[in-house]
Amino acid sequence: MKKQFLKFSVLSLFAMILSAGAHAQGSDRVWSIGPEMGVNFSKWGNDADDSDYKAGLVAGGFVTYSIRDTYGFTAKVLFSQKGAAYTMAAPGEDVDVKTQLNYIEIPITARLFFNREGTVRPNVFFGPSFGFLTGAKVKVEDGDYENYEDIDDNIDSYKDVYNTFDLGLAAGLGLNIRVGEEMYFIIDARYTYGLTDIAKGNSSVNNQAVAVSAGLSFGIGN
Repeated sequence: MKKQFLKFSVLSLFAMILSAGAHAQGSDRVWSIGPEMGVNFSKWGNDADDSDYKAGLVAGGFVTYSIRDTYGFTAKVLFSQKGAAYTMAAPGEDVDVKTQLNYIEIPITARLFFNREGTVRPNVFFGPSFGFLTGAKVKVEDGDYENYEDIDDNIDSYKDVYNTFDLGLAAGLGLNIRVGEEMYFIIDARYTYGLTDIAKGNSSVNNQAVAVSAGLSFGIGN
């Protein structure tokens, strides 16, 4: 089911690219770049669906290729803190645990704008998201986050517990507000559903995250 869903999404994105490319004949093309920062609200699904959301940082930059019509394509490179909060059974009483997974996340999305021009341009977007795990830590109760190798002698690295690649599907809503010549204030709300298992072993666990971010877009050329 996941493979069919991914194939459908990739084919749909490819069809939008071909459509936009055909429509671009004779149209102005604009590149824009900018920084963005926001917050992730993430949890785990499938076998760990009883986990709770935890907040984390998401920050980085983006580049957008937009046709001055209704289409656009955005690629982002983000530092993204994901993970989950959950309760773990322990001798005596249960303890609250938070796991933080740090990713370099690269979502590549097609955008469809609701209006061709104007000061405010709402849009929707979707596409694949590629995550590369760079670190993982655990926090028990009110303690500090610790590395896995510091709390379990049987674990040499977080790579013994988690897979380092995470494929997901991202979709969301955006709002571009013109604040100057070739400059927009951008707000994105993005939901990312993981299509691959994040953990090693027999269990099936995936990332699920809602990210809300804001940034500035600067036009850099036609």
